[in-house]
Amino acid sequence: MCHLPRQGTRTGPRSLDAFLSGRPAQRRIEGIRPMANDPPIRNDSDRVVNTCSWWSKAVWTSVAAELRDHLDGGLGGLLTEDVVRFATARALVAAGVDAAMLRVEAPHPALKGSRVDLVVGRPSPVALIELKFPREPNEVNAAWTMALGEVLKDFYRLAAYPGEVDRVFVYVESTRLRGYMAGVARRHGVDLDADTVALTPAAVAGLPATALRIIGADLARHSVTATRLALIPVDDTLRLTVYHVDPLATAQTADLPEGDPGVKRPVPAVEVTRQAAETVTGTDTPPIRSTARAVREGARREILDAVQAVLTRSGASTFTLAEVLAEMARRGTGYAEGTIRTMVTSHLCRNAPDHAATTYDDLERVDRGRYRLLSD
Repeated sequence: MCHLPRQGTRTGPRSLDAFLSGRPAQRRIEGIRPMANDPPIRNDSDRVVNTCSWWSKAVWTSVAAELRDHLDGGLGGLLTEDVVRFATARALVAAGVDAAMLRVEAPHPALKGSRVDLVVGRPSPVALIELKFPREPNEVNAAWTMALGEVLKDFYRLAAYPGEVDRVFVYVESTRLRGYMAGVARRHGVDLDADTVALTPAAVAGLPATALRIIGADLARHSVTATRLALIPVDDTLRLTVYHVDPLATAQTADLPEGDPGVKRPVPAVEVTRQAAETVTGTDTPPIRSTARAVREGARREILDAVQAVLTRSGASTFTLAEVLAEMARRGTGYAEGTIRTMVTSHLCRNAPDHAATTYDDLERVDRGRYRLLSD
């Protein structure tokens, strides 16, 4: 884990020249100065641990500059979260991080099915970087609450990661989304446009139901704090913000001995299912029907999370069953493909044929194999 450099600390002389050399017609970016070149660092094996490039504003300035280049080149329609991730990886490598130490979509050890966008360090992570770039929703059906939930969940996802590790959240935000977020700050007290971000259970509880569903009840009961490290304009329509996220109080307990009375550990998913069934029946041994209901509710939550992730990433107002299946497979779901298909096409679909015993008005079929998520 790297500590944030003190104000005014010099971080060495290296720039992006080595990375950009031999690439004609590409703009040269100066000013990345990694700690890897400081005298106290003795060998290459220390570079990943000591570089700490993710704390350098010059790194994020170069990421914003690369995104600006794409916009200036007429590629704004192709600008996605993956582009932001690749630009981040390029900047980190140019700043001294060993490229072999970078990983994408690393499994989250505490949140089943969750993955971290970019990880620095092998085999143990040194830094976690989550990135969010909600594509501009269309004017008619702006999915603002979904974008809100996905953005906030990244704060929680980072905070919940156990162990000593740096946690960085990179947020690319459009002007229109910024306006919506400002309204959220006024109405609910959840303000991301601040030097210090505080997500408290009381404030988060008042958010729209869609956002709360994305975050999840287990995470929303925790308080999360973060510090804004950089706020960089990309152009007149986009800006890039970087946050340092603090760990949850319980995120550091993974290595403590079992049975420690002072340690509050997460409840396993199977135990959550059992408890949910007990709540329904009031018994310690729930009948099969109640257990099936709990399992179905679990599948519903995972599917809706996947739908919201697909829509946020694509910026579209509709999605396909194939996209949901692919997203859930990427998340490592434990549900069979047949179960997911049945849930989407029958149980969760408002205008599905009336042959399911339990249905929800979560989705609406708009075409063959294509659906939209119904608003709250």
